[in-house]
Amino acid sequence: MSTRAEEGMEAGFKLKLAMFKDQVVTAADINTISTMKSRGVRDDDIYLCTYPKSGAHWTWEIINMITAGQAEYAKHWLRSSHIDMGMEEDFETISSPRILSSHHRPSILPRQIWERKCRVINVQRNPKDVAVSYYNNLTNQDWLDKSKDPSFTGSWENFMDAFIKGNLPYDSVLDHMLAWNKFPEDYPDVPFLQVHFEELKRNNVEEIKRLAEFLNRPLSDKVYEEISDACSFSELKQASKHKDPTHLNPWRDGSSGLFSRGETGDWKNWFTVAQSERFDKMYEEKCHRPFPY
Repeated sequence: MSTRAEEGMEAGFKLKLAMFKDQVVTAADINTISTMKSRGVRDDDIYLCTYPKSGAHWTWEIINMITAGQAEYAKHWLRSSHIDMGMEEDFETISSPRILSSHHRPSILPRQIWERKCRVINVQRNPKDVAVSYYNNLTNQDWLDKSKDPSFTGSWENFMDAFIKGNLPYDSVLDHMLAWNKFPEDYPDVPFLQVHFEELKRNNVEEIKRLAEFLNRPLSDKVYEEISDACSFSELKQASKHKDPTHLNPWRDGSSGLFSRGETGDWKNWFTVAQSERFDKMYEEKCHRPFPY
């Protein structure tokens, strides 16, 4: 009987997938993931936790500006602070407070985060929009080292089947969401803030202010406005062109960067009625409520 990782590869993934406990991960990350639980942390670390394509780079840049107290772009990429892609020693040279990111569920992350009560920020996004962005990312960026092949070469239909089953890197988007929704109950003493991509789009200045207050770094209304302007999608995409290209997976059209479209509701241009209904049914079964978007 095939594992879910093997089923994902049969659907069209060129990245080698594997099982880590009960979750589908990229096989190349097994050694990194295996050390994650026992890693050390600093008391003032800030952890940004998201499912892929849920606004991590956007939020990370905002948090960097808040901690800097001004609308100035970070000089390095989020990838250099992404703990899923390195060992503990790879992040020791980052000055405090470190803003570290991960796409994993709480069960995999360093236990010292909870013991030291580090601040944790979780960003969630309409999972149907996540699916579209993830598909475009995997099919249009050269993820594989020394290769011009995309990470996924199957059809949209193949991808949606894998996405709904969780047979892809970082596993099920809904299991990820539910694990983070339960976080305040599991770790009531850990400072935790949940941010929604759509609300960040609608009320950007207010959400930036909410993040700053959570981080105990209140700023003036003028600075909130400046951060909002600097972190608009078009400005961030332009700013990305001036960062170290060695940290990028180039788009197949030759452009660089980590930003695609940053839209909400684009899923309506991709999902068939049958796919939408199938996803809604799974959502209701797992979450015990109707799909809210």
